[in-house]
Amino acid sequence: MKKALLLITAIILLSFASDKFITIKFTEAQINFHWQSLNQIKSLIDKSELPHNQVVFIVKSIDSLQHDIQLSAKIDSTSKK
Repeated sequence: MKKALLLITAIILLSFASDKFITIKFTEAQINFHWQSLNQIKSLIDKSELPHNQVVFIVKSIDSLQHDIQLSAKIDSTSKK
């Protein structure tokens, strides 16, 4: 879960620091794992005792990240080993 939060933080920080496009390649299994982790984080946060406005902010941030991933995801059937 720490890796997922670190990944989210890195992506958010990189998005503010640059106007360049960054391509990150994941296998389908990796992206599915991280997607499920993000959904689990949202579920845990929703059940936490954090103030409502913080929960809403975090969940909206994760939703926004997932939405951007969906929009920019492309399937590359060529495998490079």
